Amino acid sequence: MLETGNGPSTPHGDNLLNDFARGEADAFAELARERGERVVEDEEFALTMTDGGSPSLFGNVVMLRRPLLSDEWPAAARRMHTFFAQQAGGPFMTFCGWPTPDVRPLGFGAIGHPPLMFRPPASLDSPAPDDFEIRSVTDAETAAQYERVLVSGFPIPDLDPEQAGALITADPGSTPHWRHFVGYLAGQPVATGSAYVDPQHVHVEFIATLEPARGRGIGAAITAAATTAAPDVPAMLIASDLGRPVYERLGYVTMLRFTLWAGHRAHGG
Repeated sequence: MLETGNGPSTPHGDNLLNDFARGEADAFAELARERGERVVEDEEFALTMTDGGSPSLFGNVVMLRRPLLSDEWPAAARRMHTFFAQQAGGPFMTFCGWPTPDVRPLGFGAIGHPPLMFRPPASLDSPAPDDFEIRSVTDAETAAQYERVLVSGFPIPDLDPEQAGALITADPGSTPHWRHFVGYLAGQPVATGSAYVDPQHVHVEFIATLEPARGRGIGAAITAAATTAAPDVPAMLIASDLGRPVYERLGYVTMLRFTLWAGHRAHGG
């Protein structure tokens, strides 16, 4: 069989997109397993499905580890809907790094096409206010601060910012590939950022800044901390169009656009 460069059978290091897709699947599965959530690796369609029964689609995720052919999508969609129908919760989010057909008739709604960005290893220093500092999440207190800021600053309106444990765990050793950061302005938590480190990339995730603290270089500073969590490894992230200029100033370049779909849990498949 000819090598396509897509999917679990492709060797690590073959191409950036394939490595990123597999790393994202591993990253969200590691978080979900530690939270005690359902995780299924579907080998037929190369789907990694995690379900926290969350009201927010950020807590219920499908990662595609290879592109699906148009005639595979109906069966794959049934597989996803069957998985999420097993418990109550909100919608789920499907991440695909490759173009997809219009799957709205299969029980999905379009979210968008955010940029996938890449940065090679290099030193990075991003200026921030003198009274700003970044600390790692190391215990229940810093984990709770992280979640309150992320839910309010991202924002994730379907989650209660006071409900600890919905996104990360208090014990950093329980998710060994993850590092979570909280940014403090004048001693108050105002920003978050995370890094999932695998042998191929640093996956930069969960960048958020509370609105009153924006426009002061804080988002860039905490992104820089996550980016350099493993300074000898390239960094990649899925951006928003609003955040893209910030990442470009940090040396990121856009490779392509991801495709995101929201799956409706109540859909019968």
